[in-house]
Formats: sequence, C-alpha cells, structure tokens
Amino acid sequence: MALPSPKHLNLDGTRWEMRPEIEPLLRGVLAAPARVIKESAPKLVTEQGVANQSFYIKRYRHEAVPLRSLKFFFKPSQARQEWRLAQALEERGVPIVRHAALGERWGWTGLLESILITEAFAGIPANEVVALPLPVVVAFIERIWKAGVVQRDLHPANLLVHPETFEMRLVDLHGIVLRDAPAESDLDAMLAAAHMTLPIPVSPRVAQLSLAMRKKLLHARSRRCLKTNRDFAQKKFGAWPWHVRTAAVTPALETILRAPDDFLQSTAQALKRGRSSTVGAAHGLVLKRYNFKKPLNLLKDLFRGSRARRGFRKAHHLELAGVATPRVLAAADHRVAGLPSRSYLLMEEIPDAVDAAQWAGVPRPAARALGELLARLHHEGFTHRDLKETNVLFDSSGVPHLIDLDGLEFVSEVSVAEAAANLQRLARGLAAAGKLTRANLITFLLTYCRRRHVRPRLLFPTRA
Repeated sequence: MALPSPKHLNLDGTRWEMRPEIEPLLRGVLAAPARVIKESAPKLVTEQGVANQSFYIKRYRHEAVPLRSLKFFFKPSQARQEWRLAQALEERGVPIVRHAALGERWGWTGLLESILITEAFAGIPANEVVALPLPVVVAFIERIWKAGVVQRDLHPANLLVHPETFEMRLVDLHGIVLRDAPAESDLDAMLAAAHMTLPIPVSPRVAQLSLAMRKKLLHARSRRCLKTNRDFAQKKFGAWPWHVRTAAVTPALETILRAPDDFLQSTAQALKRGRSSTVGAAHGLVLKRYNFKKPLNLLKDLFRGSRARRGFRKAHHLELAGVATPRVLAAADHRVAGLPSRSYLLMEEIPDAVDAAQWAGVPRPAARALGELLARLHHEGFTHRDLKETNVLFDSSGVPHLIDLDGLEFVSEVSVAEAAANLQRLARGLAAAGKLTRANLITFLLTYCRRRHVRPRLLFPTRA
C-alpha cells in the first residue's frame, strides 16, 4: 500500500515532515493546552488536541544531555527511526497507532530536539480489556508476523485494544524488526512474550519458552530496586544513604532511617540478638541489622553487595515472581574506609506471624499451603539451601511467607536434586517439631508435585 508523499514545513526553527492532512492542523495542535503524560529531563510526552482530534506529542530533548545532540550528525534520531519504521509498517498493512508528523530542531551543536506526533487511538493495554477474546490476540500476532514484523517486546502496553470493537494496533514501535521472510522461531518468540502477561493459548514448547523469558525478565527487573526510578530511589536521611521504596516513605519511617540503631535499641521488640544479625520489630515494621562477621566478608561485599542489599533485591525479585515474602521497604550500608562493615534491611511485619514449627492451625490446609509455596518458589527458578521450618512464617490467615533469604539463590532452572534437597530439609525440621504426620506429608508432596507437574518417584526414587 503506497502512502501519499509527506509535506515539509519549517515552523519556528523546527523542520517538519508530516502527512498531508495534518498540515492545516499542526499549528493548532502545537499551541493547544497540554496534558503531561510522562516527563523526565530528556523526554516529555503530552496529549494535545484540536478540532475534536487528540494527538500525543513525544519530545526528545537532546540538548538536556551534554554532547548527545552531536551524535545525530552521524545517525538518525530515535524519533526519525520510528517515523520511517511507521511508514514501512503502514505500507505492509500492519495496524499501528498512526504517526502524524516528525519535527527536528537543529543547532550548530547538532540535533537539539526531535518531536514525534501520533494520532490518539481509543484503545487500552490488552491486559486491561474485559472479556478480551484471546484467540483474536493470537490471530493478530500471526497476522503481523506474516507481514514480516518481529516484535519480541510484545507486552500489553505495546498492544492497544479498543474495549468495545476489540480492534488492535501496535504502539511504541521501538524494538520492531522488519523481515521479508520471518522464521517460525520469530513467531514463537512473539507468542511467548505475549503469553507472559496474557493467558493466550500456546503450544507446550512456546509455554516453556515464555516461562524462560519471564524468569530472565523478572531477574533483570529486580535490579530496579537498587536504582532511581518510578518506584525506588536512593535517598539520604541524616548521615545514612538508603535505597528506599518511595511510596513507603513517611515521617515515621524517616525517623527510623535517620537512626536505625536507636530504633533497635530503644523502640523495637528484640526478635533476635545474634552474632551475625540483630532483628527488632515495632509499629508494623521489622528492621534487620547484619553485623560484622568476618574480615574477609568486607572485601567480598565490596564486589557482591552487602547482605542487606542482596536481601533487598532478592525480596523484591520474589515479590515480582509472586512468591510470598515480607515486603521490603529500605536497605542501607554502614561503611568504614569505604567497606560495608554492617548493613540494614527494613521490611513490613507479617501480622501475628508464627513460624512453621509453632503453627497451631488446621494441619491439612497448612500442608497444602506449604506445598503451593515451595512449588511456586521452584517454578520461578529459586532454590533455598537453608529451607528450615523457622524460615517459613504463617500469617493470621494461614498463608506461609518465606523469610531469611540469605540462603536463597536464583538459578532459573531448579534441578530435581536441588528440589528434593529443599523439600527434605523442610520436612526434617517439621518432623523434629512434631508437625509432620504421614497424612500431612502426603498432602504436602502431592500438592507440590501437582503444581510442578512432576512425579513423586522422580523426586524421591525408591531405593533397592
């Protein structure tokens, strides 16, 4: 499908390339009141409208980053790349959110700003559509694949769906590759990416690929808790630099972060006072201090991160994977000569928590809940070398939570031997505490095996 030749216009120092029908609207769109959708120093996204039409305007403010504008003397900007890609997609008949105009403002130091205008589409992310026919999603993915589109980042926000007509369009084209003869593996990869967030029908092979992709994605995403972004930040309270969950910061929390040792000594109820760690709880919060243990650990932690930093990321990773664990709020290191001598981890307290050895609830549901927890843990690619009964806490509703994550490790694929070792470690502790009758053990193992689709004899082969 051939597209009409674009119009060109120089307006207030910006060179514009646009669809012919947009030319009479351009000045009005740029002058219209703006609703900010997203803003950072190098990028601004707004919604602006004119003549009953809405448009999204994405501004890449290259001059906000020193020297960035220079590189566009040698390569096209992201906005221009997307503009060209949008035209190529339309020529192939691929449904996309239509791109209306591209603007570039140049200076003697290079490209100062690039602007991309797209037409608004009355669609919402695919995972927010009520009663979305999932086979329609599969058919759409197969359609764009046949058109030569390879989009391996096919998450719901990149696939807009009209909530009434179920019309679908691609948005945010960054990452799309066009091929004349796409391979079957490209289709599998797109279906697998969509399957991570939408329960579309796929083959067992694609389901396995989707699970592997999801594990890799969540592991990478867990690093966000140690960076500054929408949900987390690095902030200083008093003399203490902390990694914090921004939505959790309150005046009361700040008081703890400014003087964590005072909280442990004067306010908190002591839960543990050991050589390696000290734990206290008060006001619905639990603070864990990892104490100085061995001189060699000072050097190790300099490269691998302190125990609190590692615990902060591990807990957030479990949270992303849907494995029950206390919600972490902040982590900090106390450094001597640049080396982390002790570290702190602050988390929410589990209400009325009782460890598995002391749990006095109904045994059969508790055994099933433990089986579910362990199956989820292994399904998501985690193993725990110290999975003892005191590291599992039941809340007041009988839901088990995993705590003390020092022995937790993400391995992506948990071997049969590792799974069996984890289960046996927990079973031995529960048996010693008098909490593991034969009936409860059978319930626990059957629940685990059903959820993980493994045979009990594979985990515990019969000895000759």
